Amino acid sequence: MAAMAAGGARGLWGRLVESRIGRWWRALLHDYAAATRETAQGARERPRVAAGAVAGLAGAAATVSNVPSAESFEAATVEAAGTLLLLSPGTRSPAADRHVQRLLRRREAGRLRYRHLLFVAVVYETPEAGDAASYRARCPHLKPRWRELPGHVLDVGFWGRWWVLTTRLRDCDVNEEEFAALPARLRRLEPRQLRSHHNEKQFLERFRPVTLSQEEIRCERSEAPAPATGSAGEPSPGTAAAGRAR
Repeated sequence: MAAMAAGGARGLWGRLVESRIGRWWRALLHDYAAATRETAQGARERPRVAAGAVAGLAGAAATVSNVPSAESFEAATVEAAGTLLLLSPGTRSPAADRHVQRLLRRREAGRLRYRHLLFVAVVYETPEAGDAASYRARCPHLKPRWRELPGHVLDVGFWGRWWVLTTRLRDCDVNEEEFAALPARLRRLEPRQLRSHHNEKQFLERFRPVTLSQEEIRCERSEAPAPATGSAGEPSPGTAAAGRAR
């Protein structure tokens, strides 16, 4: 009985392998095995090209995995609003404040949309909220076209950061409108013109103790005037009074 059962099982497996679906899977595995052998052979023949391809695939995978999410954009917007709130209106950047307030207004109105585009993510605004029931929101002919999308993009997310928001907040504690009356050449400072470290170094130099050599001490003593003395070798009254005053 056991031998008959084993023969029946082998016959069923054999029939499954020889069936149409079995032949299809066998051909598919054969093709994949041949492609793997050819890839390995090509990598051995051209190792630099293979290393470049592997590095490119790894970089693409890392880029896709680090695309920021919609929750991260909302958190970044709220954090930016809190950062600007800590600054006084006189030192706060008006451009950064307007950008963040625009994002907050669109967020409260439900007009922000998030799209994941494989390697990057974009956040754009729509004319109406997603749950609006107005004719303008529901009519497909009144919706923005794809060619109009670049004008509605508010931020681009790449490699874990939202770049437009980060750029706007770079100098958020500088009120650029205060320098509008200056000439164009004075409105912007180059990195080479910032020498605060030299000023800081000079400021700290004043607290360092002064060390004099023996030669300098002898020179100072030789150049010091001798005290005036009276007829009996005593210091004069004026010199004594000056010494008591000191």
